[in-house]
Amino acid sequence: MKKRFSNFGMSTILVVFAMMCIVTFSVLAFITANSDYKLSCRVAENNSSYYQKCVEINNEIAEIDYMLYSAYTSTSSRKDYFNTAASMLSDENGSLTQDDTSTTFDISRQITDKQSLYVTLEIIYPSHQKDTFYKIKKWQLTTDTSLEDDDSLNLIGGN
Repeated sequence: MKKRFSNFGMSTILVVFAMMCIVTFSVLAFITANSDYKLSCRVAENNSSYYQKCVEINNEIAEIDYMLYSAYTSTSSRKDYFNTAASMLSDENGSLTQDDTSTTFDISRQITDKQSLYVTLEIIYPSHQKDTFYKIKKWQLTTDTSLEDDDSLNLIGGN
C-alpha cells in the first residue's frame, strides 16, 4: 500500500511562514516609524530654538536701531554720533569694536549646547535720517562638531 502525502501540512507551514514574515515586517515598520518620529521631534525642537533666538536677536536689533536713531537726531556731527552710539551700545548685551575705519557690534546667542548664533552689525553714519543706521555683516549659525577619536577595537571574546 502506498502512502499518500497530504498537502495539509505543507499549507500550514506556508501560512505560518507568511504570518512570521508579516509580523517581522510590521515590527520593522514600527521601529522605523518610531525612530523617524523621534528624529522629527528633535528637528522641530532645534528649529523652534533657532527661530526663538532669531526673534530675540531681531528684537535686540530693533532696540539698537532705535538707539542709533536717537543718537543721530541728538548729535550734529559724525564723531559725536559714533561716540554717543558707543556709549549707548556699551550697555547692551554684546561686544562693541571700534577702530579708525568702522564700528561693529557683535551679538551671540547660545541655541543648544553645540549650536550658537552669531550676528555682526556694522554701525554706519547715514547721510539722511531715513537711511539705515547699520548693516548686517554676519548672521552665522555655528555648530561645534568636535569628535573624539575612538581608537578602541571591540572584539568578541578578546581582552
